[in-house]
Amino acid sequence: MKNVMVLLAVIPPMALNAIDEQDFARGWSQQVAPYVAERSVVGEVTGAGGVVLRYLAIEQPDPGAALVLLGGHAESFRKYAELFYDLRDLDLSIYALDPRGQGSSDRLLADREKSHVDHWQDYVADLKLFVDTVVRARTNAPIIALGHSLGGGIAAAYLEQHASDVDSAILSAPLVGHKVGGFALALLGLMDLFGGTGYVPGGGPFAVVPFEANKETHSQVRHLRKFQDNADHPETRMGFPTVHWMNETRRMAESIQAGAGRITVPLLVLQASQDEYVQARSLESFAAKVPAARRVLLEGARHEMLIETDAIRGQALREIRAFILERTGGR
Repeated sequence: MKNVMVLLAVIPPMALNAIDEQDFARGWSQQVAPYVAERSVVGEVTGAGGVVLRYLAIEQPDPGAALVLLGGHAESFRKYAELFYDLRDLDLSIYALDPRGQGSSDRLLADREKSHVDHWQDYVADLKLFVDTVVRARTNAPIIALGHSLGGGIAAAYLEQHASDVDSAILSAPLVGHKVGGFALALLGLMDLFGGTGYVPGGGPFAVVPFEANKETHSQVRHLRKFQDNADHPETRMGFPTVHWMNETRRMAESIQAGAGRITVPLLVLQASQDEYVQARSLESFAAKVPAARRVLLEGARHEMLIETDAIRGQALREIRAFILERTGGR
């Protein structure tokens, strides 16, 4: 396989995790939370249709690079506080955007817990607005995009359409193909014809998922931290997606696959071996089409590699940090 590295989860926890699972609560309250509270500012910009998009910024006076981050479905930039802390020594200005209908940004339906988007291209247009009016207004440093899941899909689509805006990208389990069967996708397409604003079959409003039932991470403390963020910031709570959201993100994934060869910048693609949301075949096909892509398979990892166990998360951090340092010349 071209440009693929496999990392084993049996490797011992790495020091790159600034706080570890054994003492997570203390590390969070004494290190991560104060750092983010003191260094970050929250701002907003208005996208198409008057939708207010909210973002978090942690800025340096003369950064080696600007890291533009987009999280996954039903996530807020608040989930990435530990990552911000772990990257604090890399001379980065960080700009983390919540896409429309997600996190702390405006929701699009009366039931604000439904994950919805009218058209997937709205995500790309919002990111273009954010880069042009926020990031580029504050720095001329090279831009490194970092997207997880939905955010990874948006970043990939953006790279295909606005090739000169971003210098490189890191995609963590990017949504370039749903792990949903063909019959289910066909049924969702049919349901969309009759109004797609209802929850997907079997879905509903926000609910705390017991650790034993979760499919995202093997780390109990980081799983609990994610839901504590929702409790601390109830405006970020979100349930399941709508039927239309599923169809729009499927169309986005199809467009990404068709245009992957247009991505020419260096790309680091992180793949979880136990991903229950992104289809492995689709991710591997996408990475193989990108000339400068390097795909890293994390054995034993679930979908949310950036809130996984210390061992798995440490490997993801090592790859991310090395990629950033290579782009910034070690600054």
